[in-house]
Amino acid sequence: MDAITPDLHKPVPWTLLYAEDVILTCEDKDELERQVQAWCDRLAMFGLKLNVKKTEYLTTDVNESGSIRIDGTELARTSVFKYLGSDGNLMVEVISRVSAAWCKWRSLTGVLCDRKIPERLPESGDYTQQRLSR
Repeated sequence: MDAITPDLHKPVPWTLLYAEDVILTCEDKDELERQVQAWCDRLAMFGLKLNVKKTEYLTTDVNESGSIRIDGTELARTSVFKYLGSDGNLMVEVISRVSAAWCKWRSLTGVLCDRKIPERLPESGDYTQQRLSR
């Protein structure tokens, strides 16, 4: 993708590439339609094809009407941003991260709450040997 579309790239976050996925960000729908058409035309020049059935667009304006058409095919509008196979459900991500944090906390509480561990470690640096020999 990088090799055949370098002049179509815009700085992050306007164009994001990951593997075979591309995210184009625009301030208005007409500009997005022009960019997607430019990408579609460039891919066709190299024998590649944009999968219009998998291509979706997201808008933050819920009142916006109309649609985006590429080569006469209307793109699907979505209300959820899917990133690298995620289902777009934010609660699943939040629960997963909170769960990971609690697991890490539980793994550290044995050390953090152990009254046998002194607040200051010995200057000699052989604390691990002292601890293991007990």
